[in-house]
Parts: sequence; structure tokens; C-alpha cells
Amino acid sequence: MPKTSYQHDAAYKNLFTDPEMVASLLRRFVPADIVAEMDFSSLEPFPADHIAEDRRERRNDIVWRVRLKESFCYLLFLLEFQSREDWWMAVRILAYTALLWQDIIKADRLRAGDRLPPVFPLVLYNGGKAWKAPTDLRDLLLPHRQSLNAYQPQQQYFLLDAGRVPEETLAGNSDLATLLIRFERAQDIGGIIHILTELCMILPSSERLHLHRAFISWLGSNVFRRTEISEDILHCNTIQEARSMLADIAPHWEQNFMEKGIAIGKQEGMKEGIRNVLHDLLQNRFSTLPQDMCASIANMTDTNALRMLTREVYQVESLEAFQILLKQAVVSKN
Repeated sequence: MPKTSYQHDAAYKNLFTDPEMVASLLRRFVPADIVAEMDFSSLEPFPADHIAEDRRERRNDIVWRVRLKESFCYLLFLLEFQSREDWWMAVRILAYTALLWQDIIKADRLRAGDRLPPVFPLVLYNGGKAWKAPTDLRDLLLPHRQSLNAYQPQQQYFLLDAGRVPEETLAGNSDLATLLIRFERAQDIGGIIHILTELCMILPSSERLHLHRAFISWLGSNVFRRTEISEDILHCNTIQEARSMLADIAPHWEQNFMEKGIAIGKQEGMKEGIRNVLHDLLQNRFSTLPQDMCASIANMTDTNALRMLTREVYQVESLEAFQILLKQAVVSKN
């Protein structure tokens, strides 16, 4: 895994090692009948250092334990950062659930005659394409005789496809998990500062410093990756400091970043360099880019058109508006 990708994954995972973030995600995005009996004040992490049979450590699964009215429930979080879904995720979930139960048994938490605790598996996916893999293991099985049904494993998981959460679900809400998704959809540095202002209101500078640092690390490795801000923001200790820093540099940063990008493009070899800069600028502003857009940019050969599009990245109001400009530029050269 490339270093930048690993840093992004680690920063994302670090956010969900905080109980307030976990509780926020469950309250906001999981059906009420599932979380109704969960006592979030009892949330505690459960060691998830179990190793699969192929000896590869699973870095992106997190386990929490929460008290229900009559027992405990184990929350199995899988964080998926891939560009496309894992078709066999339901099988992975089945294996992870079994390994989790084995861990619980080996930790002497259960005795012969006891019952296994319930597990709630949740897959948090933030890839560019919509998740289409089955969430129910039964949908992966070949048709078979009804007499065999009782002998087939059953497993489902709850999918949170962050990129497909409706805007109306996010609008007007300022809980931690909602703000995280809104950060990923922010259109420009002004939008990021606005969301940081909301975050400052629910996360005072003197409280939960671990969560402050987790958000700052995530902003540096995700929202501002491949920019000078990525390093600068990591020197901040609180969200309040990060907001003040961004507010100070916002008027100059976007224009300077574009000018520097074009200069780099000239040094790297005009067309290819500007194409790379254009792609990075778009990714920095809009995060996930459609594959057809990336392909169109990669095939462009007109230097003037590439420069024009680069200047427009921070002028357009939305990714859709940029797509229109891109199509116009492509058509005019054909």
C-alpha cells in the first residue's frame, strides 16, 4: 500500500477509535430499532488484533462493545477505502464474525453452556462508485434444494455508503459523523472553514484532545493531501487552531496553488505536467472524480485548453459545472 494511502486509512481509522464518533455514526445513520437499546455511555473498545488464516493483519477493522438491556453487543466496523466494492464482503464478514467469537471465547469471557453475544457488522465505504455487492450472504449462494437451507450460513451486514448519503440527510445536522461526510463533499476551502466552525461549536478546545488530533490528521492526509497545507495543518493542536490557520491563508492559497501547479506543469513537460496538475487540483477540491472525466483529461492534448481548465477549477460552482466545461473543450478540439 502506498504511504499516502496508508496514512489516509490510518487517519480515518483513528477517528473511529473515539467513542463519541462511533456513537454519532450509529445514532445518525443506523436504523433506530437497532440502536434503541444501546447504552452509548458503556462503549468500550475490544482488541481486534486477530489474524486471518493467511497471516495478514486486518488493519481497517475496529471492534467496540456496547451494553444492551440484557447483554452486550459487539460492533464490528470495517472501513473500506477501495475505489470499488468487494463483491465477497458478506463472506469476509462471516469469517470476521467467527474470528471475533473465537477471540471472545479464548479471552475466557464465555463458558460451556453460555450463548454467543450478538454482533452488528457495519461496513463504512467511501469509494467513488456506488456499492453494488450483496449485503446478504444468501444472495451469493447458488440455488439449492430447500432441504439444504438449514445447513447454510446466514450473515448480513449494514452498509453505509458515505458517497451516496442523501444531501437532505446531511443538511442542518452538525453531529461528528455528519460533519465528517460533509468535509469530504466540501467544494472549496471556504466550505471547509464553515464546517470547521460548526465542529468548533460541538468540540471545545479544552475537551477530547484525541479527537481534535484525529480530525486534524484526517484533514491533512485526506482533504489537503498533496498540498502545502497538509504539513502546516498537522502542527495545529486543536480544531480551533486549524480553523484560524485556514482562515488566515484562504484568500491567497487557492490562487497560489493554481499558479504553482501550472509552473510545475511547465517543468514536467507541458502537456503531461499540466494534466497531472489539473487532476490533482480537481481531486483536492472535489475528492472523488468520475472515471470518464479522468479519461477525458488524460486524452487531452491541447495545452491552451488544459491551462484554461486548470484556471477554472476554483471558479466553477460544482463538479457538474466543470464537467460541462470539459465536454465543451473536448468537443471544440474534435
